[in-house]
Amino acid sequence: MNENPDFNTQPAIANLCDACGMCCDGTLFDSTALEPSDSERKLSSLGLRIKRKKNLLFFLQPCAAHCGSRCSIYENRPTRCRDFSCRQLRGVNSGEITEASARMKVAEARERVSAVLLLIDQIVETNPRRSLARRVANALTPEQPNVRTPLHEQLESAMNDLENLLETEFRIAG
Repeated sequence: MNENPDFNTQPAIANLCDACGMCCDGTLFDSTALEPSDSERKLSSLGLRIKRKKNLLFFLQPCAAHCGSRCSIYENRPTRCRDFSCRQLRGVNSGEITEASARMKVAEARERVSAVLLLIDQIVETNPRRSLARRVANALTPEQPNVRTPLHEQLESAMNDLENLLETEFRIAG
């Protein structure tokens, strides 16, 4: 997902997105809003599960079109997906950071995501079709009120560390 028209001709940038995928896999976002120019019918026919809330159309993350490290509807993806570039991608595009540096940040984030997922799995079974934040919230809600284990504390800490990294290195304000 990139606003750069030369995206397909820039293998380094395409490889960075393929290595990351956090904008599609439920790590960065819980949902993605559709724009008025997006065709609900077309996107639904392509496999996106479109939801409506107060006249706002959106689809939940992880995106149903994100298969492995690729978008199965790339040429027909929604406008917000087409326009989105994370901080790492913007930094590489502008020359402010190197691809190697961006790859290291992606690897660091991926390691933290893996640690969070491992902790979730040790606490409770969660729905992998939900965003990471929702899965963590589910795992941090104990079956018995006011009963938290050291694993709950570890998960909360690991997720806070991950969220700080995502906020400073990947998300774009606004």
